[in-house]
Amino acid sequence: MIVFAVLATGCVTQSADPNSNLVARVKQGKDGRISKEEFVNWNIARIFKLYDAGGKGYVTLQDWQRLQGTSKDAQYKRLDANHDGKVTLAEAQANPKVRAALGGTFADIDTNHDGWIDHKEAGAYLLKRQTFVP
Repeated sequence: MIVFAVLATGCVTQSADPNSNLVARVKQGKDGRISKEEFVNWNIARIFKLYDAGGKGYVTLQDWQRLQGTSKDAQYKRLDANHDGKVTLAEAQANPKVRAALGGTFADIDTNHDGWIDHKEAGAYLLKRQTFVP
């Protein structure tokens, strides 16, 4: 789960694709904003795509090991809730630890603490994240 959180720190990119860019995703939200639930679901789906080699709709142990190596195989097995050798997006989204890890940055982005991320907050977070990139 820690790795998901590390990958989540890069959740704002300059791409216009709402699947990979928080600002674009917020623009698609009702009233130009998204809730924490929407943010978490979006972020899990975004990270899931990084692991899902070939866009199969599930992550195998080999997909996992491509990014994690073999030392975190036990984490993969915990994510595979039905133990079928495949982690689906639904399994990842239903996992409370994944939800907590990938929702952790919401409070940093929602600077007015109203429970929503709007375009201004998403844009400010983008600028903040860019200052950490060399």
